Amino acid sequence: MKKEKQIELSAPKTGEKYAAYRDAENSQDRKPQNFLKTAKKLLSLLKGNRLKVLFVILLSAASAGLGVIGPQYLKSIIDIISEQVKNKLQTGSMDFSPVTGVLKNIAVIFGLYALCCFAVNYVMAKVSQDVITELRDRVNRKMSRLPLSFFDSHSKGDLLSRVTNDIDNINNSFQNNFIQIVTSLVTFFGVLAVMLKESPIMTAATIVPLPLGGIAAMVILKFSKKYFREQWKRTGDINGHIEEMFTGHKIVKAFVHEEAAIEEFRAINEELTFASRRAQFFSGFIGPVISFVKNIGYVFICVIAGYLIIENKMSLGAITAFMVYSNMFMQPLVDVSRIVNTLQSSLASAERVFEITDSAEEVPDTPKTEIKKAAGFVDFENVDFSYSDDKPIYEKFSLSVKPGELVAIVGPTGAGKTTLVNLLMRFYEVDGGSIRIDGTDIRDISRENLRSIFSMVLQDTWLFSATIRENIMYGRQNATEEEFMNAVRAARVDRFVNTLPDGFETVLDEEGSNLSVGQKQLITIARAILADPQILILDEATSSVDTRTELQIQSAMNNLMRGRTNFVIAHRLSTIREADKIIVIDNGRVVEHGKHAELLAKNGFYSKLYNSQFSFS
Repeated sequence: MKKEKQIELSAPKTGEKYAAYRDAENSQDRKPQNFLKTAKKLLSLLKGNRLKVLFVILLSAASAGLGVIGPQYLKSIIDIISEQVKNKLQTGSMDFSPVTGVLKNIAVIFGLYALCCFAVNYVMAKVSQDVITELRDRVNRKMSRLPLSFFDSHSKGDLLSRVTNDIDNINNSFQNNFIQIVTSLVTFFGVLAVMLKESPIMTAATIVPLPLGGIAAMVILKFSKKYFREQWKRTGDINGHIEEMFTGHKIVKAFVHEEAAIEEFRAINEELTFASRRAQFFSGFIGPVISFVKNIGYVFICVIAGYLIIENKMSLGAITAFMVYSNMFMQPLVDVSRIVNTLQSSLASAERVFEITDSAEEVPDTPKTEIKKAAGFVDFENVDFSYSDDKPIYEKFSLSVKPGELVAIVGPTGAGKTTLVNLLMRFYEVDGGSIRIDGTDIRDISRENLRSIFSMVLQDTWLFSATIRENIMYGRQNATEEEFMNAVRAARVDRFVNTLPDGFETVLDEEGSNLSVGQKQLITIARAILADPQILILDEATSSVDTRTELQIQSAMNNLMRGRTNFVIAHRLSTIREADKIIVIDNGRVVEHGKHAELLAKNGFYSKLYNSQFSFS
C-alpha cells in the first residue's frame, strides 16, 4: 500500500535510472506540443472523402435535430394530460385522443432518428478505414524514402509501435469520436436556440455556471495532454525493450541477464504506468467538473421554474420540456468531457506518426545518366564523412579500384570499414569529395540504378519467413531453374538442403531460426550469387561458418569474383591472403595498401594486425 501511494505521488524509484536516460535522450518530449496543428493535419486526411464526410455531418445534424424536436412532443403530451385532468375535475370527463396523434409523431421521429444513426455509423466506419489505410500507406511509403540514419536513431520496437498501436488509436478516435463531436455541437446549439425561444431567463440561469466549467476544463487539459504524449512515448519504449529481449533471448539467457532484463522492463513499465495514471487522473476531472456545473444550473432552473409556475407564466409541460432541454444542453459537454481522454490520446498518437511522415527524406535523386552495364571501376576521391560534427570518420580519403580486382578492407573495430560500403551504396551521403563508378559520380545516377549494380552479403544475415527457394530467388526473381541451381551449388547450399525433408521448399520460421547460423549465411551468399552483380560486397561474409565451410565458400567465390569488382570486409585476415589489393584503414585513413606478402614484409600496421590474430595459436 505504501508503494502504491509512492507511485501515484511521485515518479517511481525503480524508474529513476531509466527516466534520466529518457530525459537526456528526448528532453523536448516534456515541452508542450502543438496539438491544434496536429488536429488540423489529422483532419486533412479526410480530404479524399469530402462527400462522405459531408454526408455524415448532414445526417449527424439531422439526427441531432430530431433529438432536439423530441421534447416538444413531451411538452404537448404533458400539457394535454394536464388539461384533461382539469376537465376531469371540472366536468367529470376526459379525452385522450389528442395524445394518440402525438405518439404517432414521436414514433416517426424516433424511427427516422434510428435510421440516421445507422447510416452515419455505417458511412463513418468506411471513411475511418479509408483514412487509416491511406495513413498506413503514407507511412510505409515514407519509411522507404527515409535515410539509414533515421533507422539508426530509432528503435525497431518504437517504430513498430507507431505504425501499429498509434495508428490503431487514431482509427478508434476517427470512428467513435468524430460522430460524437458533430452530434454534440449540433445538439448544443440547437438546444440553446430552443431554450432561448422558450425562456430567456431560465436559459441564462443554465448558462451562467458554464464559464466556470470551461476555465476548469482548460486548466485540466493543459496538464493532461503532455502526459498522454508521454504515455504513448513510453508505449513505444516498452515495445522496443520487448522486441530486443525476445530477439536476443539466447544472449539474455547465455549471460544470465534474465533478472536484469525483468528489472529493466519493470522500470519502463512503471514509467508507462506513471504517465498513464497522470493522464487519466487529470483528464478524469473534466467529467465531474461538468456534472457539478450542470447541477448548479439545475438548482437555478428549479428556483426560477417554481416562480414561473406560481405566476402562471409557463405551463407544466413547458417547464418539463425545458428541464429536459437543460439536461440535453449539458449532455454534449459531458460527452465531450468523456471523449477528451481518447481525443488527446489519439492526437498524441497522431503526433508520433506525423513525426515519421514529416522526417527529412534522403537527398532527392537527380539522375543525369544511367549505367546499364558497369565495367567495375570504383574511385573514392578526397571523401570526407562523419556521423557527427565532432567525430570525423573519413578525411580526404582516396582509393582507386580496377575491374576484376578483389579488394580486401581491413582495420581495427571502428576504423570505418563498413562505413565505406554504406557510402558506396549511398546509404549515407558523403560530406565532401566524390565516389565514382566508371567515372560517373554516384550522385548523378539514381539510387535504384546504383544499387542494381551491387550485391551484398552482410555480417548479420536476414531471411524472410518463406521457403529456402523464395529466400534465394529474392536475389533475382526472374531467374531460371538452371541459374538457381548453379547459384546454390556455387554457395554449397545444396549439400545441406538435400538433407532436409522438404528440400528447397522448407519453410523458414522467423529469422530462419530452424537453420544454423552458417547455413543461413550460405543462403544469403547464394542469393547474392543469383543476383549476378557487377560489383560484389562481402561484409564479414564468412565470419559465422566453420573452417571447412569457409574454404568451400572461398573456392566457390573465387569463380564468382572473376571479372567483377569485389570488396571484402573482414576481421579474420586469414581469409584474404589471395586478395589483389588489401586496403588497411585506421581512423578513416588508408595507412597501407598492397598484397598480403608485401604488407607482411613491411612489418607495419597490417603485419601487427595479422600477427596479433595468431599470437596465441
